[in-house]
Amino acid sequence: MASDSDNSEMFSNSQLKIITLVSAVGTGVFMSSMDASVVVVILEQLQTDFGVTPSIVQWVILSYLLTMMAFTVIAGDLGDRYSNKRIYQYGMILFGIGSLFCFLSVEFLLRSIWFLVFSRVIQAIGATGMMANGMALVTRFTTKKNRGTAIGINFGIISLAIMLGPVFGTVLDKYWRISGVFLINLPIVIMGLLLVHYNIPETPPLAKRKKTDHLGSLLFALFLIILVLSFTVFPETDTIPNARMWAGIAFGVSLLVLPLFIWWERRTSYPLIDFKMLKNRKISIGLVTAILQHQGYIVIIYHFSLFLPKFGITHTPIELGLVLSGIAIGMGLLAAVSGKLSNKVDARYLCSGAMIGVAIMLAILSALIDVNAHISVYIVTSIVIGICIGLFQAPNGNSIMTAAPREKLGVASGLHGLTTSVGISLGTALSTVILALVANFVSNKNGLPIYGEVNYALGLKWVFGVYAVLTLLGAILSYFRGPEDRSEGESIETTMKNH
Repeated sequence: MASDSDNSEMFSNSQLKIITLVSAVGTGVFMSSMDASVVVVILEQLQTDFGVTPSIVQWVILSYLLTMMAFTVIAGDLGDRYSNKRIYQYGMILFGIGSLFCFLSVEFLLRSIWFLVFSRVIQAIGATGMMANGMALVTRFTTKKNRGTAIGINFGIISLAIMLGPVFGTVLDKYWRISGVFLINLPIVIMGLLLVHYNIPETPPLAKRKKTDHLGSLLFALFLIILVLSFTVFPETDTIPNARMWAGIAFGVSLLVLPLFIWWERRTSYPLIDFKMLKNRKISIGLVTAILQHQGYIVIIYHFSLFLPKFGITHTPIELGLVLSGIAIGMGLLAAVSGKLSNKVDARYLCSGAMIGVAIMLAILSALIDVNAHISVYIVTSIVIGICIGLFQAPNGNSIMTAAPREKLGVASGLHGLTTSVGISLGTALSTVILALVANFVSNKNGLPIYGEVNYALGLKWVFGVYAVLTLLGAILSYFRGPEDRSEGESIETTMKNH
């Protein structure tokens, strides 16, 4: 840990240098983001190696995603009550252990698909410690004048990780072995621990309470997991008997758990989520629009990856990767710029404008998508959507974190991180449901194959059209978050030290 004299010297400068801060926090954010995407390209090989069905191998991804949703806010709450820095470090260590277990699970020592799934859960728990407390650390050591820049660079790192994940996975799978996608995390963990250890001072607790809201944490995790599973199971009619019945039951159970969670949080004296915080429009509207924005781009990534190769629009994995990487490239180009803009321009203008841009591109895709459309249509729309998302993310994150109560920075950061998992899960599941319903309905009318080129394209027209409308509604909602507080002030750490 950094010494007291080191801490005093760093605090005397009022804040950490942005580049040092983001470099330290960015290693963990980079790993956890890259690991969510890197596994996608090796799923087929894992299925072959372990001799399992697609419905089983998908748990390698699903277990990571569900665990992230269940524990992200809890990890942020732990950071508020104990130390954002320490929970971040513990998360990084746990992520490294999970990565080692993943490596062993696909090698000759422990070859087991279910041990791999268990190892992914360990990884994800560690990732929540980093994702939930990373943004909190950035917020603690920055002021309103430079916070947007730091958050923008942070989102740029996430974009780079998303873009490089499939590339690393493909290269390691082709030239070494698939277990390398997990082993490569270990040196990054060591480097990240050293950067955080020597460059970020100790962070005293922000929240006064030490009690844990065990029941609230359990109910919140159950609600999210059951809700997402209900949408995941719905389209699996070929692999799960009575899939839609079970999906309906799960959805109903989730709707029963939610009011129970809200009732408990309002009743307990030490809630996981203080609903008074959500009365702040910058936080509540920021979280809702973030979920809508994540859904808007995941429907592009998910359905392009299935539709384009199926009908020969892309002929090789490289061509498909070129199309899909357009979103990450666009996000990376605008992330730091939009962060700097958010220091001066209100988030309601930047975020609303960005969401209008995404809505327009989704509407264009709804009109143009066809098996005969040229690949350039998909490349251009991907890049433009990525640019719009890059314009949205940093200002929205800056708005949420600046508005968050000091004692709830970790929870606010966790809720913000949760929007990614929820948006991706709901976007994938809901768009699949829309596609299945439309394709089935039209197939009954025209007698053509449900997922033939005609009905598949028509189903996607509806998917992109529906999400164009939802994103446009999000743009309108975003405007009503109100103006930002532009008053000067010290960083939170400096204020705590002075008082």
